[in-house]
Amino acid sequence: MLPTFELVVCITSSALFDCTELREIWKRDGFEAYKERQRTNLIVPLQPGVGYPLVRSLLALNEVAKKQLVEVVLISRKDSDYGERVRQSIYYYKLPITRMSFTGGTDVTKYLSAWKCDLFLTADEDQVRTVLSGTSGEGFTGMAAALV
Repeated sequence: MLPTFELVVCITSSALFDCTELREIWKRDGFEAYKERQRTNLIVPLQPGVGYPLVRSLLALNEVAKKQLVEVVLISRKDSDYGERVRQSIYYYKLPITRMSFTGGTDVTKYLSAWKCDLFLTADEDQVRTVLSGTSGEGFTGMAAALV
């Protein structure tokens, strides 16, 4: 039986890890250059992003309480190549994140209710607006969202 958590936090990969350099490569050199950078740096961990300290602290609550209070689910609209680098980074930083979703370009907010998300953390202001406005009909009732 899977553990039940008091708080499920979904965080985007760009909030958990610093993706500034990758975004710049994509803008400047295009998608193929971005993908090549990902492939050649697969085992190079991504640097912690703005949401990393918060996630680290939330996950530490489980250790202090000696029970599963918080689950962090990583979600990303990136593809599987990028996903592998994110998984490697999670492993490198020893983050107890076991559930992830890579949507291959689809808006990640469409999956939040399926993850039973209580708190959504993202670096994308439009995604926060989508969740807080509740206009997409995706069942965001009772869900909080924050820009990190």
